[in-house]
Amino acid sequence: MSNALAIATVTTALAQIVRSAAQSVLPGADVLTERPDTAAVAQPRIRLFLYQVLPNAAMRNNDLPTRSTDGKLVKRPAVALDLHYLLAFYGNENELETQRMLGAVVRGLHTKAVLTRQMIADAVASQPFLLESNLADAVEQIKFTPLTLPLEELAKLWSVFFQTPYALSIAYQGTVVSIESEEQAQAAPPVLRRGEENQGVSAELGSFPILESVHIGAPEDAAQRPRPPSYPNAQLGLLLTLIGRNLGGDNVRVRFTHPQLATVRELTIAATDRTATQINVVIPDDVAAQTEWAAGIYSVVVIVTNGTNGRSTNQLPLALAPKIDSIAPPNPVSRDAAGNVTLTMTCSPQVLPQQRAILQLADREVAAQPHPAATATLQFVIENAPVVTDALVRLRVAGVDSLPFRREATPPPPRLVFDDQQKVTIQ
Repeated sequence: MSNALAIATVTTALAQIVRSAAQSVLPGADVLTERPDTAAVAQPRIRLFLYQVLPNAAMRNNDLPTRSTDGKLVKRPAVALDLHYLLAFYGNENELETQRMLGAVVRGLHTKAVLTRQMIADAVASQPFLLESNLADAVEQIKFTPLTLPLEELAKLWSVFFQTPYALSIAYQGTVVSIESEEQAQAAPPVLRRGEENQGVSAELGSFPILESVHIGAPEDAAQRPRPPSYPNAQLGLLLTLIGRNLGGDNVRVRFTHPQLATVRELTIAATDRTATQINVVIPDDVAAQTEWAAGIYSVVVIVTNGTNGRSTNQLPLALAPKIDSIAPPNPVSRDAAGNVTLTMTCSPQVLPQQRAILQLADREVAAQPHPAATATLQFVIENAPVVTDALVRLRVAGVDSLPFRREATPPPPRLVFDDQQKVTIQ
């Protein structure tokens, strides 16, 4: 902000820039800060005239409100202005002095389009009546840009100068000049306490946490770069890498919601397993997880807490697949007299009684035998079983298929191979 001398300071500084530019091509040129006139000039002259002052559209309301409801001043009012200048050139037309000065001035203002603090200080020092100007301390710097005035607008402008013949001219805008009131606002009382328990104030506004994608992989591959492709589905014991924005906070939890489970699962993430853009979380694979989790489609949400304020991300779907632990009887399996085969399969997590389980083998889809309670053991009766050798089987629970592969670490590098324990031979 600056005081009432700001406009005069800008005009003086602009005149110095224009004078220096004009004298670079015509040493005798000078600048007069006055309106265009009919008076003849003996030497090349430029008349610099401030013809219009307008409120700055972008900053005109920046200081509102300035008073409280009882009328007390809470902030010093300030007005933001745009200054419109007309530069008229006078000289010997036969020697094109006006055009030479115009070219030099346009070049100079393009090169020095911003008033630096040193330029303002030089302007203040050149005029005794500007000694109290504080424009050099203003936050906003003054910038000069040429105005595009069509011939009609230029004619209207020159018609203001009564009986003044037109001279070669150009218009410039100086923006933005902020002039502050001299009224003093009442000082605010000191802060004695910074929020509850003196812990500071928790801001409600700001960037909200956002989840963008979920990567599924083996925990052993967490540090591998580039990151291996994501598994199609998750399983107990696998690593989830949640990728997003603004995920940092004092406390971060990942919430898993399953439509067929009454209890919502929440995992608290250690500070070492999270950043502002990534969270690493391993789905549990212990004894409790066999009954607390279920195959199916989960909704994943990250809850970020700072102080007492918690924010939730958007939801992303996560398919949790069943894991085939064993298949009995061992290979090869013989068909009975009717050509049927009965397979007993153990899986994790347990299959809920309302969940449908299907065995996929060759071109067959076989539903599991009824299971009235949650169980990890399923029976499948394959009628007229096909004769197959090392055929991969899949277990589909709640619409999510098991993963028919396993990670093999040796020999390096790690790779995915089809799991022989999930192959069936029927003869």
